[in-house]
This record gives sequence, C-alpha cells and structure tokens, in this order.
Amino acid sequence: MGRPGVPLALLGLGLCWAALAERHTVFWNSSNPRFLWSDYTVEVRLNDYLDIICPHYEEGSVDPRAMERYTLYLVELEEYQACKPRSKEQIRWECDKPSALHGPEKFSEKFQRFTPFTLGKEFREGHSYYYISKPIHHHSEACLKLKTMQLHTC
Repeated sequence: MGRPGVPLALLGLGLCWAALAERHTVFWNSSNPRFLWSDYTVEVRLNDYLDIICPHYEEGSVDPRAMERYTLYLVELEEYQACKPRSKEQIRWECDKPSALHGPEKFSEKFQRFTPFTLGKEFREGHSYYYISKPIHHHSEACLKLKTMQLHTC
C-alpha cells in the first residue's frame, strides 16, 4: 500500500504556487502618478505576471508628435539608478504604437525560474529586477523607472 499523504502534500504545494500567482498591471506613461514617486516598486512572486500597458490615444485626440512612445529596458541596479541602459541588448519592449486601432499595446513578463523561450528571462527568488525607459517621442532626459522585488514563495 502506498503513502496517500505524499501525493496530497505535493498537490497542496502545487495549489500553493497556483493560488499565489497574480497579475500586476503597470500603466507605462508619464501621467501615472506612481512614477512621480522616487521608488515605484511592485512585489512579485514566482509565477506572477507583470503586465505593462503602453500609452494609447484615440484617433484625433492628440497631436501625433505629442503621443508618448517608450523603449523599455531590463537593467541592473547601477543602470536603474543612473537611468541609463548599458546596451541595446537590454531592450525588453517598445511601446511605439500609441494610436493602434486595437487599443493599447500590452507586454507581459512571467516571473519564472526557467523559461522554454530563447528570449525569455529567468528570475530568482529574493532578487530585485529593474525596468527603465527612454522616450522615443522626444529627446528629453525624462526617465520612468520600475523596480520589481522577487519575494519568496510560500
């Protein structure tokens, strides 16, 4: 006869991870008041998602030259603090379609230990990860910064 407690414990562990998975939404634009604070931080756990919603404008509502567009980078702490990416290889996404007919562009990051995708990122518990952006729509030094703190699961 087997041990019925072991499969139940494994099932419970799986439910713990599944129950904790959340989606965290960030509206990536200069009018988001969270970016006005010096340290916009989102706490995530393994298997959580970070959804980045790019700026979006209805047709004719804003002069196209004034529409916000950004290149987002996943960087190290030093680059986050200076708001200066080291290389183009750190580009994560481009919010460059602010008047898309289908609505705002959305990019999602899944915080997972392993990824089956060659361009995917692997994340470790207890570490922080940093996103910054530079505007495409003008050449100012404006910088939007987001820190994600990878919390321990269960």
